[in-house]
Amino acid sequence: MTSSSSTGSGSSAVSALEPEPSSVRPSRPERTRRDRPPLGLVIPGILIAVAALSPAAYLLLRAGFSFSLLRTEIASPTTVPLLWNTVQLLVLVCLCTSVLGVTLAVLVARTTLPMPRLWTVLLTLPLGVPTFVGSYAWVAFTYRHFPSSKLIFGLGGATAILTLTLFPYVFLPVLTALRRLDPAQEEAARALGRGPAAAFCRITLPQLRPAISTGLLIIGLHLLAEYGAVQMLNYQTLTTAIVQRATVLGMPESARALAVVLAGGAILLLLLDRLLRGRRRPVRTGIGTPRPPMRWRLGATTPIWLLLCLAVVLAALAIPLWVTVSGIVDHLTGGGDAIDWAQLWSSAANTGRWALAAAAVATACALPVSLLAVRHPGRMSSLIERSTWVAHALPGVIMALSLVYVSVQWFYPLYQTSTLLVIGYVVMFLPLAVGSQQVGIAQASPQLDEMSRSLGKGAIETFSRITMPIALPAVGTGALLVGLDAGKELTTTLLLRPTGEHSLATALWATTDGEVLDFTAASPYGLALLVIGAIPAILLARSTVRG
Repeated sequence: MTSSSSTGSGSSAVSALEPEPSSVRPSRPERTRRDRPPLGLVIPGILIAVAALSPAAYLLLRAGFSFSLLRTEIASPTTVPLLWNTVQLLVLVCLCTSVLGVTLAVLVARTTLPMPRLWTVLLTLPLGVPTFVGSYAWVAFTYRHFPSSKLIFGLGGATAILTLTLFPYVFLPVLTALRRLDPAQEEAARALGRGPAAAFCRITLPQLRPAISTGLLIIGLHLLAEYGAVQMLNYQTLTTAIVQRATVLGMPESARALAVVLAGGAILLLLLDRLLRGRRRPVRTGIGTPRPPMRWRLGATTPIWLLLCLAVVLAALAIPLWVTVSGIVDHLTGGGDAIDWAQLWSSAANTGRWALAAAAVATACALPVSLLAVRHPGRMSSLIERSTWVAHALPGVIMALSLVYVSVQWFYPLYQTSTLLVIGYVVMFLPLAVGSQQVGIAQASPQLDEMSRSLGKGAIETFSRITMPIALPAVGTGALLVGLDAGKELTTTLLLRPTGEHSLATALWATTDGEVLDFTAASPYGLALLVIGAIPAILLARSTVRG
């Protein structure tokens, strides 16, 4: 499989999920009036940042919250174990996904592993498996075949299952970066006597830091907000406590106080992301003739690495497929109630409709933020771009409660409508679109924009005819990621969906009730979720192969 690296003039290696461009920036000249970001980008960017921060503001400004209550909740004897559980899960899953994602990306891009294109697709498909569906499948598999086993529950089980469903967020950006890196630097180190592993660790691995940190940031923020999977696996975190206090115990003030702690954790992750990236290094990727890198020969160890890839695919995909297909067979053979086809088709249609709307709106909202971050870097642009990430870490129940409060107070016609649900999706998953768009915009040289403007073209025409065609693949990738995550979202959908309507995720959850698992009843919705989620996952894999 050929690499897209070359020896031409270049920009930096960037990933399809990276939240900021890693292109090489020259030393900053003095900013002139002409260099200042246009108001046509600044004003929409600020409005979008304010909207993205509104759920976090709701936590602090809603009546009933006080910092004394926050101190009381933090000092509560139940809070410290919840914090410790959350931190343990976060550290272990990030560590496991980084090791697994980087290892598999290197195997596919830099070794003689057979059928790299096939493995790229197979190792991307777990993105289409919702975390709570993966948990449901493993719980069902354990109950059926190992009823006395408790290994699947608790920290160990949660770490393993979440790693299997989230590692593609590291695998994909690292794989993309490896295929865009100029292999000449690593080859020069090997010519000077370095071994393959030493050359990779000294030369290539530091250049992968932005790609790795991108994936880990997405995973870390996702884990802070995760509810369905950890609830099914009986592992208590801050998020499960927040949901329980907000929806079961009738303690919304306590739930909001704990959510403030979670928002603080999101800000800390954003700071750690900056540290992990380190200083930007110049990376040559060029647009000249593609040249493949030197691949490491696996030799006699090839079967071992093939078994590793196969084991990951079987654990991440085969178990959910086996459980859901088994449930369908039970339905067809009379082992359960008849499938409610009308409900299934209605839920599938709602899932697709809401996810497509969220992808379209998020793509449009992300453009001014991405253009500011890439074309007009600075403190204000960085603050606007970073603001979009905070809501990604908040539990869905907090997102839903904040939107319900705003709609009831000021926009009552939106209450209990699909429009409000789509708004929630956009606020939650906007950073996925922003990150991907920055990659594509960074690939369009600013000199092309300047040439177009010098020929009398306006800003809008320059963007539509010069920048957008170059950035379009990355823009499409961002839309796919938003649609994929929106289609899998559970908690926010449960609370914001119009009365009487279901998505596939909420229909599946209704059959389990979070406690009593009816695997046969849930299987049609689980299988439909897997099939629908596989479509954008395959498209993402194909775009990575082509890139």
